[in-house]
Amino acid sequence: MGQYWYILSLGNDEILYCGKLEEFMWNNEADCLVELFAVPVKPSLSCETKPGYDNLEIEPLPTKANLTPTCKIQSRLTSIPDELLLEVFRHLDIVSCFRLSLVSKRLWSIGWPFFRHKITEFMGTWAGVRTICLGDDCEPSDLPAGLLTTEEEDAVNEGLDSDEENSDGDSFSGKGNLLDIARCRFRKPKFLEEHYRMFYRPVPGEDEDLLFSGRSQTWRLPRTLLSEARHLPKSELSQVYRFASGNKVTDYYPKAESWYLRNLTTTEFVQGDRLYAAFHRSRPPSGPHLGYPGFGEAIMCRICWSTCSLLGIPFAGLNRGAWAGHRLEICTEKYHASNSNDTWKDVTSEIVHEISVVLELQVQTAKRKRIEDP
Repeated sequence: MGQYWYILSLGNDEILYCGKLEEFMWNNEADCLVELFAVPVKPSLSCETKPGYDNLEIEPLPTKANLTPTCKIQSRLTSIPDELLLEVFRHLDIVSCFRLSLVSKRLWSIGWPFFRHKITEFMGTWAGVRTICLGDDCEPSDLPAGLLTTEEEDAVNEGLDSDEENSDGDSFSGKGNLLDIARCRFRKPKFLEEHYRMFYRPVPGEDEDLLFSGRSQTWRLPRTLLSEARHLPKSELSQVYRFASGNKVTDYYPKAESWYLRNLTTTEFVQGDRLYAAFHRSRPPSGPHLGYPGFGEAIMCRICWSTCSLLGIPFAGLNRGAWAGHRLEICTEKYHASNSNDTWKDVTSEIVHEISVVLELQVQTAKRKRIEDP
């Protein structure tokens, strides 16, 4: 039957289920890793309000009994400088930030850019964090040297409580291994929680969250927040609806720059343009999404770890990934140039070879299936 694989972000206590490795890598599903490792370029924040927004007057939201507000309430916020208001927004969660922006024109001029800025807090959360993809046939004691911190080793040695179970309802008891603990205690990456959902339907307990659609690579606002924004003036409301109808994640990735995959642990890097050129004749796409194969497949070729070898994959060491447990990130060429030196090693050619071997296996498997099932 083969083994099933799980990617662990140890510093974040997050887990991503991959299923069968060959399916995850061959169906372009590994491309979802880009948002987890790519460092976004955050929109600039300005503490200057727009002309005419200096006099803060809060207009009550329309109600069914009074659709046209007739009174204006003077707020103490009128005496707070813009710099302090920015600090207020900085300490709010993303939903509260959006709601405070709805209070007045002045708060909108400050809060709406901050709201879009806060979105980047969900992006690139695995960048620079220890990452490993474990197969469920991995022996408890068979882990890369130095993978775990002292606290994590203590947790593994202590094992799980007798009543703990994972999201599938599987229970474990006694001394557990790292994967058992992760399946019970780690959470799914919030950025990808909508990855396999094709249509938006409000989910109990998630209706207040900002939702991300992995298939369309867009952010979406829950309907409750959209309804609260309906009282906004036409110009401001149009900004909300443009965002709600599809604020592309790629807007936060500079399109005019080349992108690199970097291993911060070993100071190695992969050039995105060269990786793409090895498998395609066309010009590389803008941003870190290179298509198939891309950075996701490059990462998977090097972070997998299991005691059991990968039967049928003629690539020695794929189950003993050279980057298993290392700190990775995807960044722009400009960022790499300013945050590296001559000691960094270009391993693009090595990665291209490893991906080529996996792709060749895909072709051989497809041919064999056509022969066996004509």
